[in-house]
Amino acid sequence: MELDVATRAILKLFVLPPGSLILLLLVGWLLIRRPIGRLLILLGIVGLYGLSTPVAVDWLAEHLETIPAPSAEELRNSRADAILVLLAGVRRSNAEYGGADALDARSLERIDYALALHRQTGLPIVLSGGSVQGDTSSLAELGADWLQGRAGVTALAVEDTSRDTWENAEFSADILEKQGLGRVLLVTHAFHMPRAMLSARAAGINAIPAPFAFLHVPPALRQPGEFGDWLPHPGRLGRSYLILHEMAGLVWYRLKDR
Repeated sequence: MELDVATRAILKLFVLPPGSLILLLLVGWLLIRRPIGRLLILLGIVGLYGLSTPVAVDWLAEHLETIPAPSAEELRNSRADAILVLLAGVRRSNAEYGGADALDARSLERIDYALALHRQTGLPIVLSGGSVQGDTSSLAELGADWLQGRAGVTALAVEDTSRDTWENAEFSADILEKQGLGRVLLVTHAFHMPRAMLSARAAGINAIPAPFAFLHVPPALRQPGEFGDWLPHPGRLGRSYLILHEMAGLVWYRLKDR
């Protein structure tokens, strides 16, 4: 079953923070004269605090980012034919570009990492991403322009019609087959890689995961704990949203894959 953009937005409001926490607090306020109302307010406050702390973000990320980054030796021995980049999002109406669309920060980070892998391995780059709502330039076209203009690298191929990760993989599989590309390094953020790999396998893509920008810091690289790790921070709430969004998406995609 496919969900349209409006339905997805409504579901995210009820399931993910901060919308779910706001609704919890609102219902609690309406029922404040009852014990259940005060309990809901308490749960909303605890949830808002917890999801805003670095400790909670690291714990959530640890349970999502289960696919490790490949070592330099693994990259050299990967026998990959290309680098497949799943782009993320777009910024609209950019005044500095005369109102034109531009890639958002996560898309640029993915292209930048793919470019580093390209320079390390010499493999060509394939870009995947369309216009999510059909009212912007496709992500793949914007990415190809950025690669050519900023780095002088021409993308081998672009997949510019997909609207989500599932379609990224499904539509890219056809392009990879036409290009004769049997195995690819799959580039996306570490928090997004489990869902990306599930989609790639479902589409029949022979993908080697190349995640980056891990939100979870492994113990060997972790700095000594600080009191500030337990303090709420607005940026951490945004990261909690990303992680919970991916966890929910992973459950949905597993159901689709059955």
